[in-house]
Amino acid sequence: MDISTLVGLALAIVAIVFGVGSEFITIIDIPSFFITVLGSIGATFIAHPSSKSFKIFNIIMEAIRNPKIDNIETLRTLYSFSEKARREGMISLEEDLPSIQSDFLRDGLRAAVDGTDPEEIKKILEIKMDMYDEEQEDKISVLDTWGAYAPAFGMIGTLIGLVLLLDTLTDPSTIGPKMSIALITTLYGSLIANIIALPPAEKLRKRAGKNINQMRMILEGILSIVQGENPHLMEEKLKAFLSEEERKQYESSKGENAF
Repeated sequence: MDISTLVGLALAIVAIVFGVGSEFITIIDIPSFFITVLGSIGATFIAHPSSKSFKIFNIIMEAIRNPKIDNIETLRTLYSFSEKARREGMISLEEDLPSIQSDFLRDGLRAAVDGTDPEEIKKILEIKMDMYDEEQEDKISVLDTWGAYAPAFGMIGTLIGLVLLLDTLTDPSTIGPKMSIALITTLYGSLIANIIALPPAEKLRKRAGKNINQMRMILEGILSIVQGENPHLMEEKLKAFLSEEERKQYESSKGENAF
């Protein structure tokens, strides 16, 4: 689980609860909930195909998960494959294919072992990267859409509340309930957009970017192996894909292994 997502949600809820204080119950309004939440979800379903929109809550849960993106281990793996290929030939990597967890790395190495031309390997892997990027953007756009429609339905609820308020303005007892719909729907729309929809979308977008960066590193590594580059040259090239913190950690681990 991604601890920062859980902590962020908890902090947002605590901030609202303590901000409202003992009057928290007054911001709970069922009609406003139906107008804003169900209305905005319905609009999101209209905007996206069912294969994506019906999984909106699964997409949010995906943001809470914390899949490990280990660029350092990927670099080590590519370096070891490069050394082995230079010593024993490209065909020797075939025995390692079943143990590779990454589909992207395994497919690329399989193509390399089969003697596929480097340019063709590059095209194949770039297509896989584009397909992954498109799939992730499709999922993220569902949350972006919900985050855009929720405040809009909050305003729709506000207008509905004002219409109902004006229609019964001669009865003072109805002013409070109608005004609550008018105001609370706007609140609900803002809460959905700024806590439930847009932050998870941003997290998924950044995570997808990290995965694309790792795929690019794998692509460069495989091409270096196929072209028979010196493993140390390949290592220096792939270190450019590491963040500063990852690079320091990688160099530190190399120093420890040297002893």
